[in-house]
Amino acid sequence: MSYLSPARKIFIIVNYLLFIAFSISILVPFINAIAISLSNYEALATGKIGLWPKGFSLKAYHELAYSKQFLRTFLNTVGLTVVNTVLTIALSLAAGYVMAHKHLLGRSALFIYLIIPMYFSGGLIPTYLLVNGLGMTNTYAALVLPQIISIFYIIVFRNQINQLPQELMESAEIDGASEWRILWNIILPLVLPMTMAFVVFSAVAYWNEWFNALIYIRDRQLWTLQLQLREILINASQFIDQQTQEALIGGEPQVHPENIKMAALMLTVLPIIIVYPFVQKYFIHGQLVGAVKG
Repeated sequence: MSYLSPARKIFIIVNYLLFIAFSISILVPFINAIAISLSNYEALATGKIGLWPKGFSLKAYHELAYSKQFLRTFLNTVGLTVVNTVLTIALSLAAGYVMAHKHLLGRSALFIYLIIPMYFSGGLIPTYLLVNGLGMTNTYAALVLPQIISIFYIIVFRNQINQLPQELMESAEIDGASEWRILWNIILPLVLPMTMAFVVFSAVAYWNEWFNALIYIRDRQLWTLQLQLREILINASQFIDQQTQEALIGGEPQVHPENIKMAALMLTVLPIIIVYPFVQKYFIHGQLVGAVKG
């Protein structure tokens, strides 16, 4: 067993304590939110919900499951997340391959041309005027087209492809392989871990999208899930169906606004929690590949 100095032992202990405290600070509010979403109206009215639900009830989830508006925003977000993620990764990988190609003329000038907008953007107002001028306001195009190009991803893919053995591409060219075949059958498998890491980044970013929807979208049928969640958190009482709000006897409310808020929050984060364990190995591998040169 290797010897650990007293200073090293103190450092390890402090690290463990800090990580434990950090984990508790994340888990306790999350568990409390789950408990609130599963508690009944009487328990919430008393305000004594801790880490365990009181008066177990699924009425808040039932309310959301039968809400056409919530389901529509959920489907909108799923569709936009899939479309935007696929387009972003595909275009970034293709552009990165082109930027790394030895036959591309003016690669250095094109690289500088891409770097400039990554640091200096037009700003919110010019971007809105452009989107509005192109007639994309209040359409799905406003949530897709302005976001599918990632300069950062293009540069990272370019650098990663530059580090691959050039003999692989040259031998494929000699065998008569097209550029698309080289990209799909040779480049993509070699950069797959990094690609999956970017898929996770992009999917989470697009799943949490709400600001662009707030700016460009007026039709509630085109809202994203996060924008719908924002409205629920601001005013959940208007979201609750009045026909189920009043009990048959005594006029007792069936669903508390806090029930709706926490249930909506859980349904919003649940898909990411479910998907993440399946892509975690690619995510970690991709981070290591991107952090180590060569």
